[in-house]
Amino acid sequence: MNLPPEVRALTRTRLDADSADWLLGQARPSIAYEVADEGWSAIGGDPAVAAFAWPSYQGEPMLMLAQIDCAESAGLLGPDWPFPDTGRLLFFHDDDFRAPWGGAEGDDGCHVLHVATDPVAPLPPARRTIPVLPLDPAPQATLPGWEDGLDLTANISDPRALIHLQEEIRPLLPVPSHRLLGHHDKLATPVDGHRPLLQIAAEEGTAWGEVVAVTFWITEADLKAGVLTNVRRTYEVA
Repeated sequence: MNLPPEVRALTRTRLDADSADWLLGQARPSIAYEVADEGWSAIGGDPAVAAFAWPSYQGEPMLMLAQIDCAESAGLLGPDWPFPDTGRLLFFHDDDFRAPWGGAEGDDGCHVLHVATDPVAPLPPARRTIPVLPLDPAPQATLPGWEDGLDLTANISDPRALIHLQEEIRPLLPVPSHRLLGHHDKLATPVDGHRPLLQIAAEEGTAWGEVVAVTFWITEADLKAGVLTNVRRTYEVA
């Protein structure tokens, strides 16, 4: 997924050649989401999928926070989509935030599953969901920011120029409410050795108190291999 040419031109105008090369080389594809009237992917809701074991945390069913349609994602990202092109990714988490704070290691109060959509099976009675909020997707290239946890100053010779550049390109790369893949643009603590898998901001139906966003994190190796068993979670507090 290519960055808009205006972003590339601004980057090369505002930064020295080495800094610009490094920053542009960090571009990552993503899918930006906003709540809409209809959509294949959604925050909350009940998944219409094949049978699976509903994840639990400390003996209580986790809440299904989001469901991502894999066919939709594969169609938008093409070869940059690392998971199957059928079925759904289901994102669960400990909605009561009972998991011990994990800091830069994240916590284990989360679980992500890939589940086929056929044959559709009855859902277990012991489950937790919130009202469905359909998501409208848009493919979007991303660049790293200060929220990423990267040592930008080690690769950008003039950090002040980067701050001004980010202000200029923000209208060209707007920050969505929710993002799949890409770079981190919330204020949740980055997890060492991981990159964002899904970032979800508080919406109608979530009851998080001072928590305003949740991020699911995955290692680069697991992402390339399509492995979801080691995902971690952090969150942003207002």
